[in-house]
Amino acid sequence: MKTVVRQRWLESERGWGSRPDGSSYHLNMNDREAYIEEYWDRQPDSTPDEYSRPEGKPTLVDVDKKLYKEIKKSKNGVRKWRHEGH
Repeated sequence: MKTVVRQRWLESERGWGSRPDGSSYHLNMNDREAYIEEYWDRQPDSTPDEYSRPEGKPTLVDVDKKLYKEIKKSKNGVRKWRHEGH
């Protein structure tokens, strides 16, 4: 097992409210910050009808070797949705 940074995400949809939207996993806090910044840079200037946002504080979690390798190969982390079991 390897320890990584986990950031939970929350989806907001106009007229429907908010619901959990999975987590992103990062090798360190710098990667987490870069991942979030790149996410916001891709968003339009006005608030879209549906979007995700980081929720709460990041935590350290242990992940298996397969997920760790996936995170390590990524630019700044990977996103996993609720149905993926992470």
